[in-house]
Amino acid sequence: MKKKSLTSSLEDYLEAIFILEKKHRVARVKDIAAHLNVQMPSVTGALRNLREKGLVVYEKNSYINLTQEGLEKAERIAGRHDLLKGFLEKVLALDEVRADEEACRIEHAISQDTAKRLENLMGFIDETRKNGNMSDADWSRLINR
Repeated sequence: MKKKSLTSSLEDYLEAIFILEKKHRVARVKDIAAHLNVQMPSVTGALRNLREKGLVVYEKNSYINLTQEGLEKAERIAGRHDLLKGFLEKVLALDEVRADEEACRIEHAISQDTAKRLENLMGFIDETRKNGNMSDADWSRLINR
């Protein structure tokens, strides 16, 4: 079996399968292609690679399923994405589309430790704002300087 490290692209495929399985209970090549806006041959190549790494169960012309290890990796990737998107929207006041696009790029570059620290910072900021130590208007002025 090949080494388990993943490229950003393979992480995107894993995350797409995770999202599609949650939404439709199954993932198919054509749905993954549509979700990622790529061609179906690109999907099949990525699936072969993910299968070799033990992260998906895939046979030609069948549904794609995450293995337990694939599911755990996909959950971590999706969690980083959601965390970053939330940070970019709630803390930096980016619009949802821009936050989602930028979170997608950043999620591949940060470690779990950095993500955890970011989560802690978001909690601190939320708590500070909830306690009335900083108004929404003050926060907006601060980040929009």
